[in-house]
Amino acid sequence: MTEASSAAGGRKPARWLLEQAGLARNAVAAAIAAGLLDAVLVTGQAALVAWVIHAAVIDGRSLDALMPAMAALGAVFLGRALLTWARSAAGARAAYRITLAVRQRLYRHLTALGPVRLQRHHSGAVASSLVEQVEALESYYANYLPQMVLAVAVPLGLISVVLTLDLLAGLLLLIAAPLVPLFMALVGIGAERLSQRQQQSMARISAHFLDRLRGLVTLRIFRATEAAGDAVAQAADEYRRRSLSVLRVAFLSSSALELIAAISIAVVAIYVGFSLLGFLDYGPGPELGLFAGLFILLLAPEVFFPLRRLAQHYHDRATAVGAAEEILKVLDDPPPASAPEPDSAPAPDRDAQTGLPVPAPVAVRYAGVSLRFPGAESPALAELELSIAAGERVVISGPSGAGKSTLLHLLAGFVPPDSGRVEVGGEPAPGSGGVAWVGQRPWLFHGTVRENLLLADPDADENRLYAALREADLADVVEGLPEGLDAPLGEDGYGLSGGQASRLALARALLTGAPLLLLDEPTAGLDPDSRARVLAALGRLADGRRTVLLVAHDREIHDWGDRHLIIEAGRCLEDRRA
Repeated sequence: MTEASSAAGGRKPARWLLEQAGLARNAVAAAIAAGLLDAVLVTGQAALVAWVIHAAVIDGRSLDALMPAMAALGAVFLGRALLTWARSAAGARAAYRITLAVRQRLYRHLTALGPVRLQRHHSGAVASSLVEQVEALESYYANYLPQMVLAVAVPLGLISVVLTLDLLAGLLLLIAAPLVPLFMALVGIGAERLSQRQQQSMARISAHFLDRLRGLVTLRIFRATEAAGDAVAQAADEYRRRSLSVLRVAFLSSSALELIAAISIAVVAIYVGFSLLGFLDYGPGPELGLFAGLFILLLAPEVFFPLRRLAQHYHDRATAVGAAEEILKVLDDPPPASAPEPDSAPAPDRDAQTGLPVPAPVAVRYAGVSLRFPGAESPALAELELSIAAGERVVISGPSGAGKSTLLHLLAGFVPPDSGRVEVGGEPAPGSGGVAWVGQRPWLFHGTVRENLLLADPDADENRLYAALREADLADVVEGLPEGLDAPLGEDGYGLSGGQASRLALARALLTGAPLLLLDEPTAGLDPDSRARVLAALGRLADGRRTVLLVAHDREIHDWGDRHLIIEAGRCLEDRRA
């Protein structure tokens, strides 16, 4: 799998779907091969049935003489059953490999985009792309794609066999067979449009529901839960109506195509029947025998069977195209040109007693850095020149929109500068040692305290975890919980106060061993006691072993660091030293 294929910008969804088939080329080929072998066995089955009836009726052969042919017919039935299973298994394997690769590509792309660029996409729509939209591709690769090849190869092969037996019957089938894909394509245009709207509705309802779920506390405070529930119900009803419209078109199209196939088979059957009864005295009809007539009658439904199966799975294509369009909305968003590479730095030294990492602090430098976000009237940063020594604690303040958070985003590698250079330890940001980030609302996952800490250091034992908690002034709180480290936390740190959640995030940052710590308003909304405890924990966390950049509006924090930078309109207006 190449990264070129992942950069799907500008491609049509249908073309992109075909390109992904290369990820499971062998499995798709196996499904097609099983279908072709099944067609060969179908031909043999029809020939054996026609021969047995001709031998019994015309030649008057005994049952014993027909037993070898009957045994061969049983073997054909068994072979077809095995091939049907093999085809289904190969199709499912192809769908599994491709959807797994697409989901992994989406995850990598989302990671490369970073939190800044991800703000362009609603988290509910992104979650829908990762789950529902990717799953909507399964039937396309398991059923539709192999059947698309078989719907061309198998009818042509069977018609060729019929042409060798009777030219007129073969021509009737050759004329009638293309009518099925023709009407299927005509109906499919509308079905594809409806399916795309259905997938868009799925993305919208995911985003809509997630918004209401996140704001449930606010909705309860303002007694708006009933109105929010009605809005979710309306969105769900819209999705229901769009899903039913897709199914309606799919079922109507299948019925119409079944009618075309039935009429075509009936015409061939009338021709064969009249020929065998002697009512046709022109063309090859008078020369048609029982064996050839039965053989043609048995093959005629098989000519249309692959086309009918393709019609049954055609809505899988429409669904996949709609899902691919939503997936490409994410993949088409280009990641930063300097997306961070995986951490390749050697492991930091560890304290002999606690086992906690002891990183070497790094210097930070902004050299002529300018950055303007798309659609912004003024630059976020303009020719910024700034150097921060290793181990310094720097507090950054300024009005909203001045560029404070942008300074941190550049160091974390979330966005690249338009011009200039951002260095961490002499290397392009975020540097080989990585960074630790603690935001205004640190994200804590639904799980235990232990699981949230192990995200930073999966190999940490209980002693190391408690050492980190003590450094963050949270050990007493965790020890006081009935389950200790195994105490469950709700989504977004539910069960802890704001100050405790911030200190747990600091403990997690300590476990990473990153030499650079970035904090964006970590004390916002905290009471004075909680703020003091967070700042004290920060002081222990830094202590000359880490370089710390802290964004803060609170004036009481401005003197906490070694330096205080005032940023306004993307420029450093003042640089105060303690």
